[in-house]
Amino acid sequence: MRRAIFVSGIFTIILVFISLLGCSLQISQIEFDLNLSPGGSTSQTFLIINDESRSQEITVYLNDWVRTATGETDFFPPNDARWLFLRSFTAGERLELVYHVLPPSSNVTVTGTYTIGSPTGRGKIEGPDNFANPAESVSPTTGAVPVRIIRTITPDTDGGFEVRLQIDALTDFVGLRIDEVFSSHVTVHAVDSAGGEFVTVSRSASDWITVAPRKFTLAPGATQEVTFTVNVPATGVDGTYWGAILIEGSPHQVEREGATVLAVERFGVKVYVTITGTEVREGRVIRVRKVSLNPLTFKITFANTGNVQLRPTGTVTIISQSGETVRTIAVEEFPVLPGAVQTITVKDPSSDPLPPGIYRALVMLDYGGENPVGGTRDFRVK
Repeated sequence: MRRAIFVSGIFTIILVFISLLGCSLQISQIEFDLNLSPGGSTSQTFLIINDESRSQEITVYLNDWVRTATGETDFFPPNDARWLFLRSFTAGERLELVYHVLPPSSNVTVTGTYTIGSPTGRGKIEGPDNFANPAESVSPTTGAVPVRIIRTITPDTDGGFEVRLQIDALTDFVGLRIDEVFSSHVTVHAVDSAGGEFVTVSRSASDWITVAPRKFTLAPGATQEVTFTVNVPATGVDGTYWGAILIEGSPHQVEREGATVLAVERFGVKVYVTITGTEVREGRVIRVRKVSLNPLTFKITFANTGNVQLRPTGTVTIISQSGETVRTIAVEEFPVLPGAVQTITVKDPSSDPLPPGIYRALVMLDYGGENPVGGTRDFRVK
């Protein structure tokens, strides 16, 4: 039986899901790695167990997710484009955010929302929300709001659309998250993020997944089987796609740092779907950086330039100026999604410092491709 809690990386100064030591929910399997042909289908099951002495109202829903550059999992709504501003805004400040969207058809709609950190607040983005009628506007927001965001949509010559979000700060506040959620999967390209951090999933499998049941009551000690089905499109697919099934329990009060807070247990079941026969395994080391001599520590940045998830492993070999290998450090396996860049930290387990001299760190990573890839960093020990 495996169990895991994933803390939502939505926007931690706004909402935090508490990771509890004594979890009351368990899940039989937290990851599915599926291989299907174009047009293929499969159904899979997992179990949810309630170890709590109280009944729980369980909600099951689909999410997209990405792995951050430091390896953490960040969940957000399916078919979502997100911009995150971790800074202060001043009343009267104006920004313009621009992105390009290529929808599969003109009947795609978009729902825009924003969340601010301090003081906390949420609201909707104004302007047209239907790509079939980009000139049609929605009713403006009424009442006092900390920020107003207006969307305009302009058709492009390539069949896509240019979308502009005009952001006007009406009061002082800290932190802004903007979500543009589309009614189906679209290709989104950030043209000008106005200083915000942009993230979206270009290889989402969320639209391919259906799950049942979605809501149910789980009695103390009871077990519920959940079934999900994956239906892969017949054309236009290659490599690895991914999504997540989130299981959320009932909110309940817990003591944390001397205060009573409302906590929510949320589990993520990751689903990978790889299209058989289309796999391209390619990657490269783009940077090696020494960050410490005692203990000897390196940061290695690896880019997955193929179309499937890679799990590199390897070594860091320390070579003296005379060409002698004086130390070899293992690089443990780490996952990297297609198109992603991952930075890992590798520490020398030895407590013995290197003698003074000039050294070269030779990084070699095997990611399952035709040949390993490598990188080097020269450094001096005084």
